[in-house]
Amino acid sequence: MLENPKKRALRARDGLKSGDYDIRRMVREYIRYLGIAVINAIFFWGLYELMYWLDPLTLYPATVAWAIAYVVGSFEAHYLHRTFTFKSNASYKESLYWALIVYGTIGVLSTISEHVLVYVFDVHHRIAWALNMCAFGFMMFLGLRLLAFPPELDSEE
Repeated sequence: MLENPKKRALRARDGLKSGDYDIRRMVREYIRYLGIAVINAIFFWGLYELMYWLDPLTLYPATVAWAIAYVVGSFEAHYLHRTFTFKSNASYKESLYWALIVYGTIGVLSTISEHVLVYVFDVHHRIAWALNMCAFGFMMFLGLRLLAFPPELDSEE
């Protein structure tokens, strides 16, 4: 049985407050996260551009391209962050479940944001893409660290 998200986040928060986890460690992890995020962003950008060009539904191509690229990119990002950013011993299935909770929540918010920026405020779709990547990046890091890859399940530092 999987843990209640609120309970898991509170337990992870307590783990972050422990003497074993300090600001220096968090900064090192965030730097690794940003390095892996560059790889994820290149993958995501390429898929986004392909989906935008293919325009599968011909209605709101930026929104559809963002959503498709986001879903596919979530699986790729989970693997890389699990392996390289957080070096987690959490089971693959459990960490994927929690990562998809984080990715799904932020995915809904960022897809709405993409749609509003492009179709309501008339921001160019590539600028909206970049704004979304910046706006939701740190929230993603915190969500992954607290839920998918809590510090107590790390294999090493």
